[in-house]
Amino acid sequence: MATHYTRLGVAPDAAANDVQKAYHSQARRWHPDRFVGRTEAESSRAEDAMRKVNEAWRVLGDPTRRRQYDRELAAAAAGASSVGEAINSNDGVTRIDPRLLDPKFLAARRQQQQEELEAHRSGAVRVLATVGFFGLLIGIFVFTAYANGSRATAPTTTVFGPDIGVEAGACVRQLSDGQLLTVPCEGTKDGVVIGARELEGSCPARTVREALLPNGIVVCLG
Repeated sequence: MATHYTRLGVAPDAAANDVQKAYHSQARRWHPDRFVGRTEAESSRAEDAMRKVNEAWRVLGDPTRRRQYDRELAAAAAGASSVGEAINSNDGVTRIDPRLLDPKFLAARRQQQQEELEAHRSGAVRVLATVGFFGLLIGIFVFTAYANGSRATAPTTTVFGPDIGVEAGACVRQLSDGQLLTVPCEGTKDGVVIGARELEGSCPARTVREALLPNGIVVCLG
């Protein structure tokens, strides 16, 4: 069975920087620009491979998504369709799920429960921190407007943090399917990632181009 690891050509325990290098290598190999003038079948095969490579990087390039994916692989290897299932009922008779006797399945389920708890806690901390941060900004704005004795309009707030699959500061090109591809900065590129926003947000003033992704996120390019 093909996995994101096999598509990038790395082992499941590969370090994050090795995964990134493998992604760049596969992206250069299957980039549509390399198949200009080829047959329709070759171009279609390259586009399909590029989509799979991008999806593999979207999952393995994010630590949280990668951990979830590893759990799913472990559950599949243990014969489980879902790590969250505990018992099965058949004809009104409740039976113990045989997967509960598998140490790998139990370890995967415990790890999932622990990480979900940690994610919940960290999410609550991030919400409190965000609320406090914006509260501080509002306080500063109100105080400044009062001190200057002038009427001011609050600036449009840029929405920070949406996932776009590439790092800030990366040089990118936008593919025909709307996905972003990281490319060398000294070569042909559509711009440098300086931010990202939801549709209702705004990009920094130095933005020279906005790229709309298939998931509705707008990437600000400098």
